[in-house]
Amino acid sequence: MQTVRKGRVSLVESATDEIRAQIVNGTWPVGSRIPPESVLCESLGVSRASVREAVRSLVHSGLLEPRQGDGTFVISDDDSAAALRRRLERAELSHVTQVRQGLDVVAARQAAKHRTEAQLAGIEAALARRNAALSARDTDAFTAADAEFHVLVAEAGANPVLADIYRSLSVALRAELRRAACVDTATAAATDPHLRLTEAIRAQDPQAAVDAAVLLLAGHVRDLALPLDD
Repeated sequence: MQTVRKGRVSLVESATDEIRAQIVNGTWPVGSRIPPESVLCESLGVSRASVREAVRSLVHSGLLEPRQGDGTFVISDDDSAAALRRRLERAELSHVTQVRQGLDVVAARQAAKHRTEAQLAGIEAALARRNAALSARDTDAFTAADAEFHVLVAEAGANPVLADIYRSLSVALRAELRRAACVDTATAAATDPHLRLTEAIRAQDPQAAVDAAVLLLAGHVRDLALPLDD
């Protein structure tokens, strides 16, 4: 019985490693659906039970996500990034915002220095989606666009570590935005720090970008009523 158990564990570990490898090497990129059980069984040469255990393990590690009636999707290609995301999802919003106070300033400065025209276009498009959702009072679309805006700013900074951290922060960012009821307090006027940040990045003005980022975070702190001076 013990020998069978060891063999089973070995098959599960082998299947887990193979599926992880396909994710990491980009065969199944983030956002894609992995093949169904029957296909995985055939390609990996293991039973359905072994495939299920392997998939369950990768769901637990944060690389995969099952979606009712739609299959299982890749949500991360990095175990460490997935672990960070799970930690952030459990964190208090005040702690997430404290971390953002440092990161946002760096992201803004770097984006103003290093952004490409394509990255600027992506930031402007996310801001437009945010403003459209604000006009429609669509909370889900607003929080998604706002979180995407910040991720794109970080990605424009030519610092892959900062970009990875911000991608991991995106779920916590959405929770922060919902809690702060930002759709009720946000503005699309010229005084909006998001617009000022975008304009500073367009003008490649690092100091103006930092100033806008500081204003933006001050608004979040106010809306969340967080004691961040401790």
